[in-house]
Amino acid sequence: MERFVRGLARAKWVVLIIWLAVTAAAMFGLPDLQGIVRQTEQKFIPADSESVVAKQLLERIDPESTPKSSAIIVYSRAEGLTDSDRSWLKDKASELSAEKGGEGIKSVTSAYDNPDLAVKFRSKDGTTELVMIGFERPENDTVTQEAVEKLGGALSGAPSGSDVYLTGSAPISKDFQSSSEEGLRKTELLTVALVLIILLIVFRSPIAPFIPLVTIGISLVITRGLVALATEYGMPVSSFTESFLIAVLFGAGTDYCILLIQRYREELSQGGSKEDALVRTMRNVGKTVVFSASTVFVAFFLIGFAQFGLYQSAVGVSIGVAVTLAAGLTLTPALLMIFGKATFWPTKVQSGQGHGESKLWAGMASLAARRPVAVLLVTVILLAPVTLLFEGKRSFDDLAEIDPSHGSVQGFRQVERSFGSGEVFPLSISLTSESSMRTPEALAALEIASANLARLEGVQEVRSPVRPLGEQLTDLTVTSQLTKTSSVLEQLKSGVDQIGGGLTAASNEIALGEGDIGKLTNGLRMMSTQTVKAQEGLKQIHSGLQQSSKGAGQLAAGLSQSADVSASLGADLHKLLEAHPELKDDINMQMLLGKQKGLADGLAKLEQGASGLKQGLGQITPAISQAAAGLGQLASGQQQAADGANKLSSGLVELTGGLKEGAKGLADISGGLSAVNEAQQGIAGSGEGQIPGWYLPKEALDDPKLQQAIDYYMSKDGLTVKLEVILAENPYSAEALTTVGQIREMLKQSLAGSSIGKPELNFSGTTAQIGELKDISRNDFTRTGTLVLVGIFIVLMLLLRSILAPLYVLLSLGFNYLVTMGIVEFIFVHLLGKPGLSWSASFFVFLIIVALGVDYSIFLMARFKEEYRPGGIVYAMSKAMTTTGGVIISAAVIMGGTFAALMMSGVNTLLQIGAGIVIGLVLYSTVFMGLVVPAMANLIGEANWWPFNKRQSEPAKQDYNAKEVPAIES
Repeated sequence: MERFVRGLARAKWVVLIIWLAVTAAAMFGLPDLQGIVRQTEQKFIPADSESVVAKQLLERIDPESTPKSSAIIVYSRAEGLTDSDRSWLKDKASELSAEKGGEGIKSVTSAYDNPDLAVKFRSKDGTTELVMIGFERPENDTVTQEAVEKLGGALSGAPSGSDVYLTGSAPISKDFQSSSEEGLRKTELLTVALVLIILLIVFRSPIAPFIPLVTIGISLVITRGLVALATEYGMPVSSFTESFLIAVLFGAGTDYCILLIQRYREELSQGGSKEDALVRTMRNVGKTVVFSASTVFVAFFLIGFAQFGLYQSAVGVSIGVAVTLAAGLTLTPALLMIFGKATFWPTKVQSGQGHGESKLWAGMASLAARRPVAVLLVTVILLAPVTLLFEGKRSFDDLAEIDPSHGSVQGFRQVERSFGSGEVFPLSISLTSESSMRTPEALAALEIASANLARLEGVQEVRSPVRPLGEQLTDLTVTSQLTKTSSVLEQLKSGVDQIGGGLTAASNEIALGEGDIGKLTNGLRMMSTQTVKAQEGLKQIHSGLQQSSKGAGQLAAGLSQSADVSASLGADLHKLLEAHPELKDDINMQMLLGKQKGLADGLAKLEQGASGLKQGLGQITPAISQAAAGLGQLASGQQQAADGANKLSSGLVELTGGLKEGAKGLADISGGLSAVNEAQQGIAGSGEGQIPGWYLPKEALDDPKLQQAIDYYMSKDGLTVKLEVILAENPYSAEALTTVGQIREMLKQSLAGSSIGKPELNFSGTTAQIGELKDISRNDFTRTGTLVLVGIFIVLMLLLRSILAPLYVLLSLGFNYLVTMGIVEFIFVHLLGKPGLSWSASFFVFLIIVALGVDYSIFLMARFKEEYRPGGIVYAMSKAMTTTGGVIISAAVIMGGTFAALMMSGVNTLLQIGAGIVIGLVLYSTVFMGLVVPAMANLIGEANWWPFNKRQSEPAKQDYNAKEVPAIES
């Protein structure tokens, strides 16, 4: 070590030049980290996660027209849109449509392209209208971001008094990056300013502060380039990477520099050359700096083993720590040698005067030595209840990370007010089956599932192949079809009543009629023949009704044949009149002709309404059978009348009876039709509050509008279907997550046992991803946090050559974390009214408090170990506290200052992380380092070094513990 330091001292200018050259090479030869972060997906959902799988499946439905990301133009006017507003928006939509295929735009959809969509794109209150823009590439892609930028510029010049915003996935992503970059710039400036001010206060010199600033500044520039280069080999980065680099490097790096500079000042005061002072400094605290940096390096390096990409993105800090450590062990000593005692100008370093001992820490050392048990009990009693405030409430609202003044946030809020927040980020569900779902049965199952989902409290609307606009296709409901059938039955009943009335009138007139019996006999024989045909037609109707599920067409054919028979009957009557003109004036014949026309009209109406009689007509089958029997009796009576011309009186009587029987049969038909109609009305009325039945005839599949909807929501092979659920709650809310679980269960129940074979569900969209983030981040926190604690324990064990001391140091860090999070959650959730802490805040607060807080333990415990001699636990701890207490406070203030700068970034997560770390560091550097850890060390005594305490070779100094422990001074 000594040879290395002396060589470093002699080559101080060479060292400085080398670092400056490396810095220049990094600036101009390595990639730009900020540019890479700008193009990186920030949610880091694993490739095999459900939402990613769902998105890939849904893209198969129509890969040519499915956009990778989207934007929503939100046009509004508080008092309601005017004609000029709509005209401007229509022209703008047309301009954008003309640019499809260029500028990254893939699709433009508005109410002007498809009037059917007006109800979805225009708010009910008339204040807001939307235009949907689809992009060819993901939202983080450079082409998409440039397209959003140009799109924002193209929306200028709107009519006065109106507001135009861009929201949706791509604009929100762009504004998130802008907010992060603005926050990063603020953080850099504030961090440098805060560190400079604190160093000026600590060193009371204008020169000393620049040694840490130059060291850390050079380290940061080089680190940025190296991290950017590492991304080419798979290292993930995020918007947090640079923020943490700045905070950790300026915080921890400055701490290491302070430790070196303060010890260098102490060694200069002991006399000798500045080179000798540097050698003693590096010999005494060089190892402490190495182990301190090692704990931070290990903690952030182990983050690389996390499964979640956002957590992994912090691994770049480990590179920064390694570079900073190298600079701290070479560049900082070189600068100290260059400036020498001038480092502390205008203060003079006099012989025998170090950096002084802290009276406050001497007092805490005395208290921890005299009353260790009391100190521990009081600390636990006072702080343990605070940990109960930490309930783990988390928020996943990305919009909270963005400055509310950004257009994407304002646009989202406008859509939320006018349409509901679910419109911006719908829940997309892919449903796959082993067989095609382009069948009436499968579509009916989808309608049942859609109707069940629409009934859930947290669901605003469901869109599917059978509900393209989010509403049920009423023409295909059984209720609607029964209503139409009821109208047809009314017409059918009216026709039947007319026929029955005609037959009754005919029988009465024939009974009273007189005329040419022979001519009448021939006419009756012809009527008998035609009546038999009519009977056959009704028999066919009867047969068709018995197969009602298949026989709507057969009923139409039977009625058509009956109409033909009736027409033939009319033709025969006209032929009879042509053959016997003298019958034209016969009143009976005239009435018979009129009633025959009524029969023909009634049958024509029956034929028109037959297609709607598929369901429920089984009830009129007996009536039709009776009608056929009646007509048979009518035909028999007519034949008897013809054969019994010689017995005209009796023949006419029998004919009259047959006609009456026919009339009676038709009256039964009328009664049966009335019964069917009443039954249908009862069925239609009973559906109130229930899911109405649904029936899709095969021929309806050929309807162009229905086919268009099916093609939009279903793949060509019918194996994949898209369901869009518009949530009634904010997609980022906890209520939305609950609703997603209910939707999943409802779909499983609705599709179980349906005609859809082996249905599989995959959910995507903002709310679905939030659910995945919740589970992934929680599991990774537990796993990665354990690795970090184990790694730090090993480093501490190697440094302190002890097992017990690292254990209680880690316990103190863990307890400090729980207390810190209790305070942070109380401030942000209970006092400020947030729904929860940002979902990643608790992890990063834990990581940084543990990784950086342990540095202060190392500062103290390393000096404790340095001062320790067998039998001198109390004295060694007291000496360590009085000499390093000021350094620990200074380091904590600087570290807290760098993370306090994050609170000014304007990014909600960084605000909470910064607040948590500041609170945690203040607690740990005072309460825990000043009282808890020393009390534990004093309580354990010689066992601090177990199981390596026997290896102490230096003899014990007598009365070490008897030496006076510094008392608390007022």
